[in-house]
Amino acid sequence: MMYKQLLSLTCLLLTACSEHDIGQFTPGLVDTCRAMPAFIKNTSLGTQVAIDTQQQGYVGLRLVQPQTGKTWQHPTWDDAGHLGATARDRQGHIYIVPTPEVSLLENPPALQNRIYRVDSQTGEMKVWLELPQAAQPSAANPFGAMGLFYDCDTDSLYVSSVAGSTPQQAQGRLYQIDVATKKVVDQVEQVDAIGVAVFNGVAYKRLYFGSARSSDVYSLPLDAQGHFINQPRHEFALAALPNGNTTSVRRFIFTKAGSSYALQVKELEFGFRLLAENNLKRRSYNFSYQADKDTWQFSSSQLESFSGR
Repeated sequence: MMYKQLLSLTCLLLTACSEHDIGQFTPGLVDTCRAMPAFIKNTSLGTQVAIDTQQQGYVGLRLVQPQTGKTWQHPTWDDAGHLGATARDRQGHIYIVPTPEVSLLENPPALQNRIYRVDSQTGEMKVWLELPQAAQPSAANPFGAMGLFYDCDTDSLYVSSVAGSTPQQAQGRLYQIDVATKKVVDQVEQVDAIGVAVFNGVAYKRLYFGSARSSDVYSLPLDAQGHFINQPRHEFALAALPNGNTTSVRRFIFTKAGSSYALQVKELEFGFRLLAENNLKRRSYNFSYQADKDTWQFSSSQLESFSGR
């Protein structure tokens, strides 16, 4: 059955389809417009480079040439201390959030709920946006912004934050930021999430997020403007899968092969504390999209190759 036919049939069962403008987005990937930064041509590394925040032994962001191991770092790229999630937009700007590693010296808690942007033309990194928050990060929970994802359809940047949360109370938020105006245009309260990503299903554009408190993955339907609508839907839990762990999902990777779509998720041990120990047995989990049910079916898992924290 074709995707458009599935969309029509599904909307007959979902009253929200008539209550919200859910748009006519093509089912599938939403980030294919992302461009590589223009400044890379001035680094002498060539065009086949990796944007790296995960290696040990340095602070900040680096470009790495995988074949030669040669690296390049702009002088501003260590200004925010240790860094975490990144996202690129259609102009090649890089958005990035600070993430404490083993010490608060490089990452003071008060500065962890902000987004930095690396300019596509100059390579300079500056503070792009200070996120509004329910409570300040503290030494008890030094984390702020955690996950980033850029949606080409709506020119939106989605961000998750656990700023101000405690092991007992969720104070985190999910944000939708309009990149053109640099404004938060929608948010969800009291949700502690780590990884976030968007995929266009047969009925809705959906934001997927991994809970910071469990191995559960949820999704929220989005309307034509990318705003959050309705309630979260539980998708799956890593702990319930074969060889699954009681970890959190730190990253979602959606791909297309022919007419099929696949999802790979990567895990992270998280407990509102500094990540002092490395999990040398992290796993990646693979799923295939079942269009007739608008669900993800588990297919396999494997240990990740370890090359950083």
